[in-house]
Amino acid sequence: MPVYTHPPHPGDQKTHGALETDGYDEVIGVVVPHHAAFLATLLEYLPGDAPHILELGGGTGIVTAMIRAARPGAQITCIDLSAEMLAMARQKPELAGVRMVQGDLRDPWPEGLYDAVVTALCLHHVGPDDRAGAAARAAEVLAPGGRFICADVFRPEEDWQEAVIRDHWRSYMAAHGVPDAVAEGMLAGRTESYPAMDTVRGFEERLKRAGFFRVMAPFTAGFLGVVVGFSEKRRMEPRE
Repeated sequence: MPVYTHPPHPGDQKTHGALETDGYDEVIGVVVPHHAAFLATLLEYLPGDAPHILELGGGTGIVTAMIRAARPGAQITCIDLSAEMLAMARQKPELAGVRMVQGDLRDPWPEGLYDAVVTALCLHHVGPDDRAGAAARAAEVLAPGGRFICADVFRPEEDWQEAVIRDHWRSYMAAHGVPDAVAEGMLAGRTESYPAMDTVRGFEERLKRAGFFRVMAPFTAGFLGVVVGFSEKRRMEPRE
C-alpha cells in the first residue's frame, strides 16, 4: 500500500503544502483516493486519433506524461500558472517536445484547433464564471469530433453526502500515513473551495450550455469525477 513519505512542509497546515511543488508527484496519489482509476478514465476517453492536445493546468506533468505515453505521436501543449511546476515538468525526459506555456487559463490560449482539451484537478481552483468561460472556450477550440475531458473535484448533490465523503477521506489519509497537519490542510482547502464547487450534474449542464453536442460522466467516486463533453463531428456554418 503506498504511504506518505514526504517530509513535513512548514505550510502544510494552511495550504496544500507539499502538493504545491516539491514532492507533488510522490504525494498526490496518496492524499487523493481513487487517483489511479480517476486518471485512467481520463486517458480512456481521449479520442483514438488526437494529433493535437491542449492540457489546462498541467502542473508537474503527471498527466502530461500519461498522455504522451498513450498518444506518443500527439503534439501536446500544456498551460500552467506555476513557473515552479513547469520547471519540474521540463526536467522530465519523457516530456521532451511538449510545448509548455506559463499562463493563466483565463488568458488567451495558444491559437489553433485541438482534438482534445484535457484538465485534471484544475478547474475547481477557479470560480464558477471562469469555469463557464473555460468550458465555452474549449468548445470553440475543439476540432470537429473533439472532446473536452475534465477530471476534477466536485461537491455532492446533498450536504449529508459531503460529511460522509470527508470522514472517508480523513480515514484514507490516516491509513496512508499522511501527517495530521497535511490532512487538515487538505480538508481546510476543500472547505474553502466548497461553496463555489460544481456538482457533477451541474458541470454537465455547464458543458451543455457551452455548446457541447453530448455530455457524459464516465467516472465518479467520492469527491472525484470525470466529465466529457463531445463536440459535433462537423462544424455548423452560420446561416446567412
